[in-house]
Amino acid sequence: MLVRDFSLIWTSSVFAAIAVQIRNVANLYQVYELSGSSFQLGLTGFFQALPHVIFGLFAGVLADAFDRKKLIAVTHCLHLAPSLALAFLTATGAIQVWHIYLFGMISSFLEVFAWPARSAIVPRLVPLSHLMNAITLNSMILQSSFLFGPAIAGLLIDYSGLAPTYFYSAVLLIPATGAVLAVRSSGQPEGGRRPVSLRSMIEGVEFIWAQRIILSLFLLDFGVTLVGFYRPILPIFAGSVFNMGATGLGILYAAPAVGALLGSTSLLMAGDLKRKGPSAVIAALFFAAGLALLGFSKWFWMAVAAVMILGFMDSISVGIRRTVVQLLAPDTMRGRAASLITVFAQSTNALGALLAGSASQLLGAPNALVLGGIFCILMIIAIHRAIPQLWRYRS
Repeated sequence: MLVRDFSLIWTSSVFAAIAVQIRNVANLYQVYELSGSSFQLGLTGFFQALPHVIFGLFAGVLADAFDRKKLIAVTHCLHLAPSLALAFLTATGAIQVWHIYLFGMISSFLEVFAWPARSAIVPRLVPLSHLMNAITLNSMILQSSFLFGPAIAGLLIDYSGLAPTYFYSAVLLIPATGAVLAVRSSGQPEGGRRPVSLRSMIEGVEFIWAQRIILSLFLLDFGVTLVGFYRPILPIFAGSVFNMGATGLGILYAAPAVGALLGSTSLLMAGDLKRKGPSAVIAALFFAAGLALLGFSKWFWMAVAAVMILGFMDSISVGIRRTVVQLLAPDTMRGRAASLITVFAQSTNALGALLAGSASQLLGAPNALVLGGIFCILMIIAIHRAIPQLWRYRS
């Protein structure tokens, strides 16, 4: 039953993630089409990430206090509203950039409460000896969505238009909800219901602060993503640099997912990787090199190769970070620990989106990424020197 239930949760999450990615790519494409502004592209990513920063810790508390299965199902159902609203506004010609910001924030707000519940329920559905493989497969959800979502979005936008694209993204949420409801295992956290309070949120922060290895991995991700968040400015490469249109944008958004799937497959083949600390640092260094390569790209397929490298290295880092968190966190803390991953990631995504948009506006997208690669290496060196235990960490 555990394998069946894990498969259902995994399948549900794939459908939901692809739906969100289709809508996100359509958002970015439409913002650039309406405004032509690099900075407003950065703002789009900022508003998509902002709810994770504000409500992330609270969502983790809820995942440790309520039935995780029900939380996932409810958020999937409510996710229908933003996509259908954007489809209606686009079809009627009333759409404006602020509408995209607003409904992007609403959708992200709902996703805030789904992600920690999805992450925290996984250790209950698999034996601990298979936890890293299960988490790697769970990470492949996001990677699969980045592969299929942008590719589908690009084709839908080119051949059907933006309004049908938003509608189809909503339709995918129906099987996602059905799969969650078919899970037989309990979604209740161990140890009974806990109060939802400010103290519960503080306990999550205290746990991460006490676990220096987890803290160092979070800081590494923060430093690298802050100066290397390249996704919001990919429409500039597809449109202004390479003149490839929406289909080219779909390919550029899909390429990191191909690399990420290859990276996750490598982790699965490696099994329970012991030297997780050094592996995370090396992956971050290669990520910095990928940023510079993307900035130097003179041909479209060279840029595609560069973002594949970025996806490969990012998947290694994500797999290691999430596995370490689930290994070191008790079940009573897993929701909050998972939410802190999201808060760290989305905080840097929000800041990184603004930084990428502003730097691209001032320097041009290629130069901004080359400079980001240089700063990325400096961040990695600083974090390594501040918390040297990460390099020695084995599990």
